[in-house]
Amino acid sequence: MNGPSHRLWMYRRIDTETGELRDEFINGVEAFDKFARSQQEFMVNNVYRCPCTKCKNTKYLTPDVVKLHLYRKGFVQNYWVWTSHGEVEPSHYGEGTSSNIGVHFNMEDPNFDDDDGSGYTHHHMETMVNDVFGWDNDTPVSGRNVQAENFYNMLESAQQPLFEGCSTHSELSAAMRLLSIKSEHNISNRCFNDVVHLMQETTPTPNRIPSNFNAVKKKVKELGLDYKSIHCCPNGCMIYWKEDVALVSCKFCGSDRFKSDSGGRQRSPLSKMHYMPLIPRLQRLFASKRSAEHMTWHKNHVPQDGFVSHPSEAKAWKHFDRHHPSFAAEARNVRLGLCADGFNPYSNAARPYSVWPIVVCVYNLPPHMCMTRPYMFLSTVIPGPQNPKSKIDVYLQPLIDELKM
Repeated sequence: MNGPSHRLWMYRRIDTETGELRDEFINGVEAFDKFARSQQEFMVNNVYRCPCTKCKNTKYLTPDVVKLHLYRKGFVQNYWVWTSHGEVEPSHYGEGTSSNIGVHFNMEDPNFDDDDGSGYTHHHMETMVNDVFGWDNDTPVSGRNVQAENFYNMLESAQQPLFEGCSTHSELSAAMRLLSIKSEHNISNRCFNDVVHLMQETTPTPNRIPSNFNAVKKKVKELGLDYKSIHCCPNGCMIYWKEDVALVSCKFCGSDRFKSDSGGRQRSPLSKMHYMPLIPRLQRLFASKRSAEHMTWHKNHVPQDGFVSHPSEAKAWKHFDRHHPSFAAEARNVRLGLCADGFNPYSNAARPYSVWPIVVCVYNLPPHMCMTRPYMFLSTVIPGPQNPKSKIDVYLQPLIDELKM
């Protein structure tokens, strides 16, 4: 029988006779490290969660530090399925393999290696594209409508190597990695363009390296997770949205919407917020095989007596279910939590400045997923420089409208 029994090495760390690390534990840690390195999250950030008894999958560390922690402290209890590292929890055991998104590995062999030696496997990008459109490579498409064309274009970008003989990146993965580097190091657009031009000059031709920053944004934008910039009153009285989109001054305090005109250029707003639509992100949860099966966990799991391990086991949740039985009857209906807090993006600035992100959490998911970064959706970024306080509802209008839908 395959399953947890084939990962008993995880909790057989020390040889009781010699007091040293068991060879099977060392080999198993190496196998775990190879698996964690093969996941897209590591490819982008070069870190992954540490599953030792102290960190408990809450800290992102480099592979060498994670392995050192595991050698010293061992694995957190009952972590048989590596769900915090991209592995999908199987519904049953006994098939001889456990399947991740497009990855199959033999649980009997602690030295498995699903990587081809390059550090990159194309199926990660293909899986993401399939999740975006809700199709797969074999889905029959009658006619080539716009969505079908987009699907096949993105699939081609995910499959085609960056240049002939390149096994480390595809066109899509390179674009995503470049944007990640730009964001992490706060690179200017001009510097970014110079870097990609250098890459083009030093890479064999023909190649699929993007020409500039706008080309990279256009490529990644086709994945469908876009954002909207909405102009705001600098005093937080209103947002220029829906029926107010054409106004040029605040209808409450009279403040101007735009900065003073300079040289006939397009006028810039005095203040603007950013909104990331929620519905496409929720749709992805059901489109992705990795998360869809967990969206009914809150109703199907068996709670432990005397313990509250999830909001679904609390009195407030049960009170809501009693008052809204029709909503509670469908386990796939989405339960959301909203979080907000301010921070100063200019930590060294003399003047205090406060920007407020609004984050939405999905409580349908089990505890090891619902409060992790992939499932916490940044919905709104409220501009500074001051705390919005009682005017926060002004900026929540787009989100509230979507929730009503």
